[in-house]
Amino acid sequence: MKQVVLSLAPLPAELVKALILQTEGVPDFDVVYGHEMSRADLSEAFAGADVVLGDYLFKQEIDEDTLVRAASVKLIQQPSVGYQNIDIGACSARGVRVANTPGANTISVAEHTIAWGLCLFRNVFASQQSMKEGRWEQMSVKPVELAGKVWGLAGFGQIGKAVALRLKPFGLGKVLYHDVVRADADTEAEYGVEYRPFPELLKLSDIISIHTPLTDATRNLIGKDEIDAMKPSAYIINVARGGIVDEEALASALRTGRIAGAAVDVFSREPVSPDNPLLGVPENKVLLSPHVAGVSNEAAGRIINMATGNVAKVLKGEEPLYVINPL
Repeated sequence: MKQVVLSLAPLPAELVKALILQTEGVPDFDVVYGHEMSRADLSEAFAGADVVLGDYLFKQEIDEDTLVRAASVKLIQQPSVGYQNIDIGACSARGVRVANTPGANTISVAEHTIAWGLCLFRNVFASQQSMKEGRWEQMSVKPVELAGKVWGLAGFGQIGKAVALRLKPFGLGKVLYHDVVRADADTEAEYGVEYRPFPELLKLSDIISIHTPLTDATRNLIGKDEIDAMKPSAYIINVARGGIVDEEALASALRTGRIAGAAVDVFSREPVSPDNPLLGVPENKVLLSPHVAGVSNEAAGRIINMATGNVAKVLKGEEPLYVINPL
């Protein structure tokens, strides 16, 4: 009997099958397209699936109700680093392993972070807007150099490390970091970083970029009190998850000039609702993008290849990689 891959990704079933078949030795299987399925149909489809490829748009959620009949599912493979659309506890309770694609978008997010840091310091967006409106404001744009400044990394996992590595040529005064687990001395020396408690990181940094997962401990990690502790000349970059920064507090701080500016790629609700407070901030104070930091063409290719390659391993009877919830 042929195995069945249920694909919740917005990709044609034929393409998903072709990507899986890039791995040699995969036994014959069928792919069922589930991206547009109703909740009732999705639960029915889970009953006949051996492997599930998740939805990288996070539209199709996988929760307790979805898993009621998932007795034959060997793996849920999420084709992204984030997996907030999947109830990991419910999967573990039913003996279903979940995997993601760790590290696939590290380069992309790190490059986006540094590009935004340069744009904020150099006041690039305001310069462009001024020119397009017919003004020549050479002496009022006031770009700032990155050299000699203090960059703070909130989180020092793969992406935080990749940012630190790419900051080395810029001649920063210091690169500080805070993480729940402090790195050893050799790692700190390798990446050119210094550890600081979080309140000290906020106080000392000229720019803070966020690279932590969204958990109960990090939700609203940066709120009004934390922003008030920062320099008035400081900037915030959020390329992690929207719930880590209190959007109301950040918008208020930007409107009142409490901090100099921000760049935000992730939001508490996506797609962004029209009443999101950051949309009302003056354009010269905030840079916004639609959660694209980690979806460069190259990163997207790595993600889908990692995900479908892992699906292929399971179809061949092998142990999957990147499992989040070992059973």
